[in-house]
Amino acid sequence: MSTTISKSTKITGQLESTEDIQIDGEIDGDVRGVNVKVGNNAKVKGTVFAEEVELAGSVDGKIEAKKVIFMGTARMTGDVVNQDVKIESGAFIDGHLKPEFGKTAAKVSPILKSVSSSPAAEKAS
Repeated sequence: MSTTISKSTKITGQLESTEDIQIDGEIDGDVRGVNVKVGNNAKVKGTVFAEEVELAGSVDGKIEAKKVIFMGTARMTGDVVNQDVKIESGAFIDGHLKPEFGKTAAKVSPILKSVSSSPAAEKAS
């Protein structure tokens, strides 16, 4: 079962579902679902959070997902935090691809360790 936002629908605010979401209209706000598909003429202005995002329309904001698929008609403005990405020929991305999904804690630990074991830290002890 999935939630469908038709092409004649515009939503302002958050959209959240415990199932899949198919967006064919416009959303001005964040989207959170299991698998999110943004159709050809669909527009999202906000952050899209999901296990998998398939983008054929446009997102102006951010995508955070394990897997992101950019179709040839995709238009992305903003950063993408992912583990796996597929980009078809013709897709436009103005932002950074960050293969860091699920690694936030791992990024912080080495920095803290190197600061605490630096020579300046040892002299201060």
